Amino acid sequence: MKNYYEILEINKNANKEEIKSAYKKLALKYHPDKNKTNKEEAENKFKEISEAYEILSDDQKKFNYDNGQNVVIHNHNPFDIFEHMFNNHHSSFNIDLSNLNSSFTSVNTSTQIIGNKKITRVEKTINTPNGVQTTVEESISYI
Repeated sequence: MKNYYEILEINKNANKEEIKSAYKKLALKYHPDKNKTNKEEAENKFKEISEAYEILSDDQKKFNYDNGQNVVIHNHNPFDIFEHMFNNHHSSFNIDLSNLNSSFTSVNTSTQIIGNKKITRVEKTINTPNGVQTTVEESISYI
């Protein structure tokens, strides 16, 4: 069994912020784009770091791992984890508040990876004086 604490270079008592910080430091260090001369080895290390972060950053997975139980790894694209960690602060919702008589109901967001495309869909539902209004926005980025 892999030692995820060793992979992230942290101790077993590390808190969520220490786990996140260790992931960020190592992900930047081993990102394949930063290691042009040794890209394959860097990519393998980058994937391993992302797997360790996936397990140790999730309370249930970490508990199961720490107790020697089976842990389900979803094999997320390690670049998605990286993008979420480093680019998530750039995303925002643009909600039209010009009609102050409307009442906000819900926003549903989903993301799919298809091939080398990341498709994010945002569905907004608003109660207006004229009934329920639903809008859907999709954005596509290449990974």
